[in-house]
Amino acid sequence: MSDQLFIEQNSELVTEILLQVQEETIEQLYKLKGQKTAEQFLVFIEDLNVMEIVRAKSANAINIYDASHGVMLQTIQGFAALSEETLQALKNYSTSSLLNQLDSMAQIIKKEVVNGIIAGTPVQTVLEAVQGQGALSPRQLQTLIDTSMNEYSRSVTKVMVDKMPKETKYVYIGALDDKTRPECLEYMSAGEMTKDEIIAQGWEDSFINGGGYNCRHKWEIAVQDKFGHDPKGAQELRDKN
Repeated sequence: MSDQLFIEQNSELVTEILLQVQEETIEQLYKLKGQKTAEQFLVFIEDLNVMEIVRAKSANAINIYDASHGVMLQTIQGFAALSEETLQALKNYSTSSLLNQLDSMAQIIKKEVVNGIIAGTPVQTVLEAVQGQGALSPRQLQTLIDTSMNEYSRSVTKVMVDKMPKETKYVYIGALDDKTRPECLEYMSAGEMTKDEIIAQGWEDSFINGGGYNCRHKWEIAVQDKFGHDPKGAQELRDKN
């Protein structure tokens, strides 16, 4: 499974950069107002490509996020051959999710800056309004990045699963602690299962999404003494709850 410490460290770094981008973009837009009246500024900002500004300021974060896929790929258990084109397509899809998130952030910043200029509020108040939006708060922003990186890891593995014989067995692996979701405990405690058995249980979505946002688990091919697979421990935690 992709190194969770690596994912957490990179998502934290990307998040820190994007939070700085939020502040810098808002400050830049306020400076662009200059001596313009609120009415004049509204006309000016209407045609301003804030998405372009945000993407330019986020270049370092985008590069870090994009490069992280290569490191993750090295830590994913390989059990079926995948073409370079397939791996590139999966990486592109993952990176595009970050770019879409940045475009959404740009739209929200533009809206809140307009509201702030009209109301006459300072930059800090606008920044708080932006980060008050669920997906743009520090915690939620990092959760979304964490989730996207783990979904990439699970997507690579799922494409390999689809190439394997039907009788191939898989196990659900990952952290086992007080943060582990009940769903993940259930998947892990089930032990070895074929792809068809997993689907028959109604767990097909877990191949890509695991147990949901911020999930640290995934299905992997079953091998002896698989690290991170503890069905007995998962069952004990389920019984405690």
